[in-house]
Amino acid sequence: MSGGTGTTVPRRGDRRGRVRAARLNGVDAVEVGDDGLTLTVTFLGKAPHGLCPENIRIDGGRGTTDIRAVAVEVEREEDPELDDLLYVTVDRTGGFGRHRLAIVETDPYGRPGTEPFPGFDQRYHAAEFSFRPGCPSPLDCAEAEGEGEAAEVPGTFRPAPVIDYTARDYDTLRRLVMERLALTAPDWTERNPADLGTTLVELLAYTADQISHQQDAVATEAYLDTARRRVSVRRHVRLVDYPMHDGCSARALVAVEVARPLTLLAGTYRFAAVDVRTLGPRDRPRTGTVIDDRDLAVLEERGSVEVFEPVGEAPLRLRPEHNTIRLWTWGGEQCALPKGATSATLRDEWAGERPGEAAGDRGGEGTGEGRRERRLDLRPGDLLVLEEVRGPRSGTPGDADPTRRQAVRLTSVTPAVDRLCDQPVLEVAWAREDALAFPLHLTALGGRDCEPVEDVTVARANVVLVDHGRSLTFRGHLPERLEVPPVPAVVPSCGPPAFGCRTGAYETEGNRPGRLILDRLRQTACGRLLTPAHIRELSEVVGEEAVRRAGLGVERAGRKGEKAVPGTAYGQEAALETLLAQSVYPGIAPRLRPRLHRFPVAQTAPFPDPRHVSAGQAERLAAIPGRMRRRLVELWRGARDHDGLNEREITELAVLFGLKTLERLELRRRPVPALRELLHRSERLLAAKLRRLEVLTARARAGRVLDGRTAWEIAHSWGPAYAAGLHPDEPELHGPASALVPEPRAALPAVRLTGGTGSGDGGDGEGAVWEPRRDLLGSGPRDRHFVGELEDDGRLALRFGDGLHGARPEPGTTLEVHYRLGGGRAGNVGAEAINHLVLCREAGRTGEVGRGSDAGEPMPVAGVRNPLPAAGGTEPEPVEQVRRFAPAALGRVRLRAVTAEDYAELASALPGVQRAAAEIRWTGSVREAHVAVDADGTGQAPAELLDAVAQSLEAYRLIGHDLVVGPARPVPLDIEVEVCAVPGHQTGRILADLRRVLGNRRLPGGRLGLFHPDALGFGEPVRLSRLVAVAAAVPGVESVRVTRLRRLFADASTDAPDPTDHSALEDGVLRLAPLEIARCDNDPERPENGRLALRLGGAR
Repeated sequence: MSGGTGTTVPRRGDRRGRVRAARLNGVDAVEVGDDGLTLTVTFLGKAPHGLCPENIRIDGGRGTTDIRAVAVEVEREEDPELDDLLYVTVDRTGGFGRHRLAIVETDPYGRPGTEPFPGFDQRYHAAEFSFRPGCPSPLDCAEAEGEGEAAEVPGTFRPAPVIDYTARDYDTLRRLVMERLALTAPDWTERNPADLGTTLVELLAYTADQISHQQDAVATEAYLDTARRRVSVRRHVRLVDYPMHDGCSARALVAVEVARPLTLLAGTYRFAAVDVRTLGPRDRPRTGTVIDDRDLAVLEERGSVEVFEPVGEAPLRLRPEHNTIRLWTWGGEQCALPKGATSATLRDEWAGERPGEAAGDRGGEGTGEGRRERRLDLRPGDLLVLEEVRGPRSGTPGDADPTRRQAVRLTSVTPAVDRLCDQPVLEVAWAREDALAFPLHLTALGGRDCEPVEDVTVARANVVLVDHGRSLTFRGHLPERLEVPPVPAVVPSCGPPAFGCRTGAYETEGNRPGRLILDRLRQTACGRLLTPAHIRELSEVVGEEAVRRAGLGVERAGRKGEKAVPGTAYGQEAALETLLAQSVYPGIAPRLRPRLHRFPVAQTAPFPDPRHVSAGQAERLAAIPGRMRRRLVELWRGARDHDGLNEREITELAVLFGLKTLERLELRRRPVPALRELLHRSERLLAAKLRRLEVLTARARAGRVLDGRTAWEIAHSWGPAYAAGLHPDEPELHGPASALVPEPRAALPAVRLTGGTGSGDGGDGEGAVWEPRRDLLGSGPRDRHFVGELEDDGRLALRFGDGLHGARPEPGTTLEVHYRLGGGRAGNVGAEAINHLVLCREAGRTGEVGRGSDAGEPMPVAGVRNPLPAAGGTEPEPVEQVRRFAPAALGRVRLRAVTAEDYAELASALPGVQRAAAEIRWTGSVREAHVAVDADGTGQAPAELLDAVAQSLEAYRLIGHDLVVGPARPVPLDIEVEVCAVPGHQTGRILADLRRVLGNRRLPGGRLGLFHPDALGFGEPVRLSRLVAVAAAVPGVESVRVTRLRRLFADASTDAPDPTDHSALEDGVLRLAPLEIARCDNDPERPENGRLALRLGGAR
């Protein structure tokens, strides 16, 4: 259909008739008037009412596309069989190409929308037309019309070309493109390599070859069995919670001997193990114990050198009294610390005596001890090395066993006095994890004349923990710098928002480079010139190279001045527009995964271990209520015996209970009744504090390390005495000395990043510190964490967060990298290998090495040694080993308690628990998991241990199980045994042996009695055959018969045994419940713990 100078595209089919039959409306055709500005729209029916220019939408075309309707006029026909017409006047005529006119609804802003006008069919609410018809066609109208329809009818596409999907390399891809062009462009026959077409074909083939190679690499690294890169294997096994490690650096304990007190500050010293055994006597360098870096460089040229640096930032305080500490034996000629010992007595000395004080005046603890100071200054958390320095038989140092050395961490230090000798001593104790692995002789009778040998074992207290590796910034060397590349600029949108207004959108949309460039554009558009500071800011954020390429820079102006170029606001505005265009395209942020230049980077385990710190904090927090009650009892007794309280004690109570409570109870006038009242009502008066204490204890038991603010809170709400040892930096929270050996799977790169000079919004402030993590899954958007990934070539790559999991470094800033080199098995040096103290002389000249030494005087260090060999140095885990172990490790770690065995296994793994048992019961409404705990080294499990077990199991408890944790249930037994002895043996000897083997004590040789707590387990039945076998093995026993085997308290209601119960004798076994443990102490003073009756006959 045509009319005027325009043409329309007719549409066929039966849908038009169905639209008319359904009384829907639609656009039948569009004709263009001769002026090119008037469009005649024919409807499929009558024109709707309410049409306006905003309901007309014109799209498409080439050249002029922004065509808008300015006026509409409806011509209505009176005859119902005729269709109405709509005359649309547009603001401009269109160009070539097809246009599309649609009758639509307006959007919320009064502009033509996209939804069809009400009552219009969605297929016929628009029609295509052309403002400028093409040249006259020689074809018939029907044929020309058919060609246009054939191009538009769906399903009339050309057949897809045959593509060889096996083409992967450059030559095959080039041949494939050439063959395809031979079919689609037969006129192009040039095959000269210099031809532009050939160049484009080769470029496409090269790009496809690179893409194919990348696809093959991705497919190879997508599976654990085929992955080649170490990083890929590490990420694969992380999905099954297998912590692949990259090696670990060794740790050692170094003992320093000094001649006078000395304090070494962190970062000013380190230690070295120098091995010159391969050199001849004349070639060995002559150096002292204390050297500097220049001496260390000379030693490295001549021998093997391994450097160790102290762990932690605390200063090292050395005292000559701590070089060698003697142990006090309380006058014993043959004294030893047995295997498993957890305490000892150290010999102290008085620092000085009062003038004119008689020897007899120094015996009282309240007189002499209170006035005199001690030489030893040991505190809980200090490391102590117990070392055998003499042979116990000969008394000579050469016969000392070098394996009889062990490190312990003190948990308590109690000053005391041996009043018999007026000898000050220190009672020290350490954790059960540090229990002695072998006996240590203190004094012995040895030598040719069996003379007393003293000081067989001594203690060393000037001990520091060191880690293998050397820091690159030790002597003030500049750290390695990483430039964070700028990201493409993202400018705020100029279009209208989908909802509301654009107030404040400029500050929230886009990113920092885009907003900064727009700010400077507005500044120059107003005629204000850019300053050199503005140019430097642009260089930091956008990139120096991009700023220089856009034509912006800084030049010298005179001797001291600077100016920005271009020098005019117009020129600067043009340069900024160029910078914006270059920065916006392409819009892909560069990947930040830098590699460190030096390797191998040391991998070290965190110290202290967060698990030990949180466990120690939980233990101290849980003990506060008990300490508070004991303190109230102590104050009550003191007030009763000494007639009142002093001001310090009243202040302590005021912090705890408040002044109003003390005034109401009249503490100053009636201290004894007031303290009794406080003791009885303490739980109600301190209810809020106790609830807060329970919350903090639960957090610590869950593994969260409480920071210093918690210690401050406890000190101000309970008192300074209760906050002692709560700060995470306290040495007593660092765990036992046995935990000093690092765990490779917990090791992290010894890398620390600090922010550069950028200070923009969300940027890296000057003091920002980035910490390493194993992964970023638990990191938040503001956590400055990174992951160090070891590459196949040994270099370490750093991976940062994406802004959701871990913070993203601010583009354009500079990160400074501080890291250590070392690690691996090279750090596992033997005992006595670390023999030099390396000082930073530059720091020493400025007085920063330490206090107690003058920079012009030699250091008062007499010796450096490591009594124990270094341990923990591990090479990176091989990839093949990870492939073998990772799939099987999925079921080794128990993450949920489902069965009773799961609860028992998880409870037994907790510290302080020797063993545990569990039983799941149905109560009629819910299932209860009953867990019985047998404490390690104690009879009854304390309430604090039960609470800790319940809190730990709560994370593994199955939904629907109620958890009940209690102590083990001992079952006292009533046993009677008749023994017939061999004639000629003594009755007393046989009875003593029988009571020993059937008792609850440890036998000579390490064997256990039948009813020793460690010999019986939960639910383990008492078998008659075993009783007979143990008793019959005693020398002198001819026959054994058990006449009574039953529970001592069979009837729980009367606590009386059932004399008619012979089921155990008949069955040969006394069965116990899963949470019960048999007990037979045979203690006459406590008969309720079981009794054993022995009837002996036949002996003399």
